[in-house]
Amino acid sequence: MRTRATQLFALCMIFVLAGCSLVAAPATPTPVPTNTPVPTETPLPTSTPTQVPTATSTITPLPSPTPTATPNLTATAAVASTQTAEAGIADFKASLSKAAITVDTGSLGWIQQDPVLIDLDGAGDEQNTPFAEKLDASDFIIQTDVTWTAPGIIICGFTFRSEPNFKQGLQYRTSFLHFSGLPGWDIELWNYGQFQRNITEQIRFSSAIKQDSGAVNNYILTAVAGKFTVYINNQRNGSFYDYSNTSSSGYFAFYSWIESGKGSCKYENTRIWLLK
Repeated sequence: MRTRATQLFALCMIFVLAGCSLVAAPATPTPVPTNTPVPTETPLPTSTPTQVPTATSTITPLPSPTPTATPNLTATAAVASTQTAEAGIADFKASLSKAAITVDTGSLGWIQQDPVLIDLDGAGDEQNTPFAEKLDASDFIIQTDVTWTAPGIIICGFTFRSEPNFKQGLQYRTSFLHFSGLPGWDIELWNYGQFQRNITEQIRFSSAIKQDSGAVNNYILTAVAGKFTVYINNQRNGSFYDYSNTSSSGYFAFYSWIESGKGSCKYENTRIWLLK
């Protein structure tokens, strides 16, 4: 403990003596530093605002699109149908004019679009093939081109003013007959599938008919009330009458018959003009 106190006392005395010596020594004056001039600041350059260039071209607005009308499909089809009908009417009238037939009244009733080929096989093969099935007509003009092929007797004609049942119904038939070297035609009245009477009184023979197998013949029939007029290859072959006017209105069919063997009747360009 004493040693430790002695050390502390000695240390204190050293500090006291050191302090006295510091007070006694005269202080050497410290020179006042000369003021160093502050350099003049170089002003920062004034920034010049960059001018935005003025546009020299004018932007032309895009043209507004012209609206395209949406086609009316129904109207387009109607126009096409009308144009087709008008062309058919003009062609029909031109064809009738070759037989010196003119029509100033009435309307087109029906035009055949595709040929109809009727094959006949065997003795007495008979067929009534309906066409213009929804057309119930009284006074009309009908025209058709017929090609017949057969080794012997064949009939290629048409049924008109028929009741709906072509096998049993009341009807007229115009028959064009291919005989061997002697072609002819007639108009007959049928009922219940049976022959009733011949409106032309008998078969009428005509040199206007092309009789060769494979020949094409143009036939025209006009029916006005009980008066029937037949044209063959643009030649008038006479008018005949059914004063009873037994069947005044009805439907149409291609009528074909063969006596024996095989043959055919092909019908093309069939058209009907309604007179009322």
